[in-house]
Amino acid sequence: MWHDATTLTAQWVDDYSKVWSATSKEIVQTKVEEDQAVYSIIRPNSMQQVALENLTKLRDEGKRKGLVISATGTGKTYLSAFDVRNAEPTKMLFIVHREQILKSARDTFKKVLGGPDEDFGILSGNSKDISAKYLFATIQTISMQATLDSFLPDAFDYILIDEVHKAGASSYHEVINHFKPNFLLDMTATPERTDDFNIFELFDYNIAYEIRLQEALEEDLLCPFHYFGVTDYENNGAVIEEGTRFNNLVAEDRVKFIIEKIKYYGVSQHKIKGLVFCSSKEEASTLSDMFNIRGFIPLIFQEMIRLNIEKV
Repeated sequence: MWHDATTLTAQWVDDYSKVWSATSKEIVQTKVEEDQAVYSIIRPNSMQQVALENLTKLRDEGKRKGLVISATGTGKTYLSAFDVRNAEPTKMLFIVHREQILKSARDTFKKVLGGPDEDFGILSGNSKDISAKYLFATIQTISMQATLDSFLPDAFDYILIDEVHKAGASSYHEVINHFKPNFLLDMTATPERTDDFNIFELFDYNIAYEIRLQEALEEDLLCPFHYFGVTDYENNGAVIEEGTRFNNLVAEDRVKFIIEKIKYYGVSQHKIKGLVFCSSKEEASTLSDMFNIRGFIPLIFQEMIRLNIEKV
């Protein structure tokens, strides 16, 4: 390949620029056509096909609620987009608990449904696109009384709630009780709650589809993995957990304990990459410094603020 290559000269660059100018418009047009073609080639996977059939059957039977239990990573958001495409609602509301998820869900729906950008709006603390045909809202914003009062009960004929296992919180009840959609789709990977709240009863026990983690792995819908559960560090007989005092969360002995477990359960073929969930920015920053000092660079730290929906 080296011997067949062309020597780079100023003349070659000049000639190439002329060719590029002549063909760039054609290339851009081809890219637009390829982007538009994406909408027509996205198809449901095996799990989604069965779930979509069951959801259609529920609506044909006059049911107004449906629950989908699907392991994380099996495509719940795409499934919901496919079902919205089937149901063809006049106006849709998609509810999630975090704005980052909101934007990702909106992009997924765009791919499946197509249409102009103004059809896809966001309702959150930073955006108020309430006139959009497909509205994606955070539970924190949509559950505010002033926000609910701005919508008639029949404003949406199709509503979806993601991570519906959180629906035991009062904020979710207020939203569910306010709106009267033609169909309410609820999705979660973990419907069982530790506070004994019955998610199944809330949605009339209408389980449209259920695929748990083990089944998803057997169906090759998820990449196989190894999971190791490690008991957290104990200080004088007390387990260090989220509610523990900050000084104990970042204690030297606890950091040493975590590093020992990383080395024991980690891999030796390549550098370890880790994701550590912390209860605050302060803890994430301090732990990051402590791990970096000990040679774990780059060890990835990601703050995970646990939302307490009960207080919203």
